[in-house]
Amino acid sequence: MLQQNTTKRIGYWLLYLHQLFDESTARALSGENLNRRQWQVLHAISIKVDTVAGIDNAFAPFLAVDGADSYRPVVDGFEGRGWVAEKDGSLTLTESGAAAHERAESLVNAHAAESLAGISEAEFLAANDVLARLASNVEKQ
Repeated sequence: MLQQNTTKRIGYWLLYLHQLFDESTARALSGENLNRRQWQVLHAISIKVDTVAGIDNAFAPFLAVDGADSYRPVVDGFEGRGWVAEKDGSLTLTESGAAAHERAESLVNAHAAESLAGISEAEFLAANDVLARLASNVEKQ
């Protein structure tokens, strides 16, 4: 049997890790005045997820956890900082937004390197694969 007699099963570790990532990413990005979700939205725009609906779809599980209906307020905040321009519903990073993304990405990459210390690429990919299969199995129920 895969389940052990413990209260700390996969759901516990997933939620705990989610909380740790939110907190530690916010600390890593504090100098840029960004939290984890803001970073994710900024990064999504940088890789051409160019509508609020696309961002909301990409981060739907986070919307539920955050108790939000949309990441529109995050995008609006970026517009207020001069980082994002929106034309006809299409989002693009401005020059200052691209620079902010580059600074933040450097911090996130350093944070990821620390977070993944001692974990091989094969282990990381295997863990992702297991989690994806678990999700698929649960979705079928």
